[in-house]
Amino acid sequence: MAKSNQLKAALRDQQIARLHDFLQDPQEKPEIQRLYQQLFAEPHFANSETLGITLSMDDELDTQPIIHWALTHDKQVAVPRTLPHRQMTFVLLEPDTVLSETKFGTIEPVGGQVLAKSQLDVLLVPGLAFSKNHFRVGFGGGFYDRFLKGFTGTSIALVTPVQLFDEPVWNVEDFDVKVDKLIY
Repeated sequence: MAKSNQLKAALRDQQIARLHDFLQDPQEKPEIQRLYQQLFAEPHFANSETLGITLSMDDELDTQPIIHWALTHDKQVAVPRTLPHRQMTFVLLEPDTVLSETKFGTIEPVGGQVLAKSQLDVLLVPGLAFSKNHFRVGFGGGFYDRFLKGFTGTSIALVTPVQLFDEPVWNVEDFDVKVDKLIY
C-alpha cells in the first residue's frame, strides 16, 4: 500500500506539472474551448437543473466559464464545502454567497443553503489523470470518491489531452469510484 501511495504521489506531481504547462500554453486555448462546448452540448449537462462544480484553482481547468454558462441558462450551481473526516457537501452558489480560502488553498462557501446529494443532477468531477475506462486520480484527499458513493446523478469530467490515459498507469483501489462520462 505504501508503494502504491508513493506511485500515486509521483503521478500527481507529474500531472500537476503537465497540466500547468498545458493550461499556460496559449496554443491550447482552442482545445479548452472545444471541451467547454462539448460539455454545454452534452445532454445530461444541458438538461440538468442543478450542477455541482468546484471553484477552480490556478492549475486546474477554469470552471468560471462553466459556472457562468450554467447561471445564464437558469441552472442552479452548487459548490463544495469540505467537512471533517474527508467528507464534503455542496452549497448553493448565490449572488450573496460568502467565499473563503481554506488552509489547503481552496475556495469554499461560508454558510449558505446546503443541498442534499440527491438534489444534484450533474457533478463535474475534477482530477489529475483519467483512464478511458473512467477511473481517475484526484488530488489525494478522497473527497470525491466518498461523495460519489451513492450519488445518483451523472458524474462528468472534462479531460485535457495531458490528463488522458488509455489504461490506468496507477493502482486502482477498491474505494475508487468511476466517473460516468468523460469529455475529451
